[in-house]
Amino acid sequence: MIWTLFKKECRMLWKSLIFWLYILAVALFFFSQMGTITFEPKPQPEQEGSYGMKLSDKPEDQIQGALGNLAESYFHNSFTTAPIGFNKHVNLNDSEKQKVETILEEMTGLPIEDLQKDFDAWEEEQKVEMPDGSSVIKAGNYTLKPKGGLTYETFLKEMKEVCKILGPGSDFTAEAIKNSAVVEMTYEDALEEYHNLLEKDGLTGGYARLFCDYMGIILAILPVFVAVTREIRDKRAQMKELIYTRKASSFTILFSRYAALCFSMFVPVLLLTCHPLMECVSFGKGIDVDLHMSAFVVYSLGWLLPTILVVTALGMFFTELTGTAAGVLVQAAWWFLSLFSGEETMHGGQYGMNLIPRHNTEMNYAGFHDQFSQLLLNRIFYVVLALALVTGAAMIFEARRKGKWGNGKISRIRKRVRPASSATAGAR
Repeated sequence: MIWTLFKKECRMLWKSLIFWLYILAVALFFFSQMGTITFEPKPQPEQEGSYGMKLSDKPEDQIQGALGNLAESYFHNSFTTAPIGFNKHVNLNDSEKQKVETILEEMTGLPIEDLQKDFDAWEEEQKVEMPDGSSVIKAGNYTLKPKGGLTYETFLKEMKEVCKILGPGSDFTAEAIKNSAVVEMTYEDALEEYHNLLEKDGLTGGYARLFCDYMGIILAILPVFVAVTREIRDKRAQMKELIYTRKASSFTILFSRYAALCFSMFVPVLLLTCHPLMECVSFGKGIDVDLHMSAFVVYSLGWLLPTILVVTALGMFFTELTGTAAGVLVQAAWWFLSLFSGEETMHGGQYGMNLIPRHNTEMNYAGFHDQFSQLLLNRIFYVVLALALVTGAAMIFEARRKGKWGNGKISRIRKRVRPASSATAGAR
């Protein structure tokens, strides 16, 4: 029975416009965001330019980076926060500016006048004269050395005071400081990253993570439209009343539909992996590397499929619960918060419980390897949540079949009032 229903659901879905719009949107997102892979050459000693940047876990780098950021914001009188994802300019009054100034002086052991001179000199060094006489500013992070003997605990305590002044979403929380301590890589660092990509990742592993990073963004929102549309279409076509009379159980009906939705939306993602895989194969012919041919499929199954599962399940649950497209609004809000909360973890190695785990680089194998258990827990949690939501949707579906729910909306339970018998009426 479930196999028959699964095939029927697949055929119905493949004939729907929303499904083909989903495929088109996913494909457009992939080719516009990731597109053709640019393979970096092997780092060379004393090569021109930078070897790139890396996130540092050293407390001294975190302190210098945060103090430099605070000083730059102070001297430019430009403080920004992002409490809900969008940047917000914060205007400080004279009293608040004085507090920030005092914190800078206490953390560095220098008067504000000396700090101003140091910052002005750094800005001059960042200017590059162009042939036409104009000048541009090189991208760079201003850093500031702390005074001797400053402990990390004391530093964090002072940064908490800065957070109180600026409000939520500032760059000076403990987590934000750790995620913004970016330093330049040395030749040895770059060479180690390159060897990890070829030897431990088999080249394809790194680009499979990058593929999942990009596709995880779009797959955290699009499946809800397909799921909700599929559920509402039956209601508008008045198919619910017919399907209630069939012998199939509510769980069989809902889970076969759920499986058809997830299967149909995951297959196009797998087909898209052929493009970066072929690029890796082509590049790998010119170097000595043992390609992991199954990497894109394995990463997609473990990384992207749980996202499709939970987003689809949420859409089905709220549609069964309300009979409306409320699931789209709920998922849109969740997607929005997840996307912006992951901005500080794009380098990978910090996955937490975010719906959209970020790893926006083919490198950082060490970060992925060290935090793999964290990512695994994240993905297992969302699979369990997805199954719970579909089970809940099936229970609502079953209750409606028994007449306890009306037209997809929760009906109020009213006690039946029995008419009084003639004997009772006569006694009265």
